[in-house]
Amino acid sequence: MTETAFCYCCRVHHNKTQMRLFPTRQGYRWRCLRSIEAAASSRQERDAFGQKQSEINRETALRAAESGLLLRQAQPFSL
Repeated sequence: MTETAFCYCCRVHHNKTQMRLFPTRQGYRWRCLRSIEAAASSRQERDAFGQKQSEINRETALRAAESGLLLRQAQPFSL
């Protein structure tokens, strides 16, 4: 079995030791301790956490798009 779980809050895989099952309307979902602690902090700290996580997600998406583009350029579809 895999040693990581997907955090529905920050949308990243973390080690299961850093995760907790968190109740939601749809049932229990995995959430990392970092996001749980950030949610319990002040509004300014929560906003800063959200902005930082959004930047991380943008960079990850950009790297994935760039690597996909490089793969398509290196291996064009053959008919």
